[in-house]
Amino acid sequence: MATLQMYMDKSRIENTFESSVYQEVWGESFGVDNSVGKIKKILVHCPGEELLQLEGGRYEEEADARILTDEKGRIRNYFNLTFTRDIALLTSKGVILNRFAMYFHQGETKLAQKFFTSQGIPIIGAIQGSGTMEGGSFSMLDRHTAIVGRSVRVNDEGIEQLRRLLSYQDIELIVLDMPAYYIHLDEAFVPVDKNKVLCSTFILPFWFLKMLKEKGYEIIEADRDDPMLTNNCLAIAPGKVLFPEIGVRTRKNLEKAGVEVLPVDVSEINKLGGGIHCATLPLWRESI
Repeated sequence: MATLQMYMDKSRIENTFESSVYQEVWGESFGVDNSVGKIKKILVHCPGEELLQLEGGRYEEEADARILTDEKGRIRNYFNLTFTRDIALLTSKGVILNRFAMYFHQGETKLAQKFFTSQGIPIIGAIQGSGTMEGGSFSMLDRHTAIVGRSVRVNDEGIEQLRRLLSYQDIELIVLDMPAYYIHLDEAFVPVDKNKVLCSTFILPFWFLKMLKEKGYEIIEADRDDPMLTNNCLAIAPGKVLFPEIGVRTRKNLEKAGVEVLPVDVSEINKLGGGIHCATLPLWRESI
């Protein structure tokens, strides 16, 4: 038996992610190691009959919104998976499931788990326990660098769990503190080309902007006179973005920098508190 075990030990895999066996098992129809490569597969949600639940909500002056609550007075989410960005984080090796801080998002992780399993995309980790994380605050800058925004939705425990999970793939995690009235990184920072990023420079810290420049990125400014969520856009290929049509000033800045802009009316999505980036989750991008 000892001889057999020694023989079998010759085929031991020391690092799953570095082995070609990983691709042999899972295939190559998924993976995100950057934020601008051409999108080959993406997750979006088409609103359906759940919208009818709005009739059961009521306007809350404090929130300036129509709110749906359960019998215990807790805010319910009647738009499950509308904002697909938040349910998970994609890397080149698979998906990390998030844990939501807010009650109204509870249940979405369960739906996400079923979806990724059905698509044959490996779940390589999950934020658990007291950790909280949402995808709108995560960005793959390049194959070895990720950025996360700490906020009311993303706490220290969630960040440390994420750092550990990313370290298995040799990915460094850069942590950026968001202003108190911003919940996600994609409200202030979105990559738009191989070496170009769209930034709300008026709220981002100097050290972060300096780091981007040192890494060779051109910073394109989001105009502060444009409406909120103007910079919440989606790169569908290097230098080509889906962009809210209301952001006319920022659009000029992008085009001046050589970025192709495809304007889209997302006014209805904006009413729910999100934008194009929030409502889309790339599952497979080309490496750049």
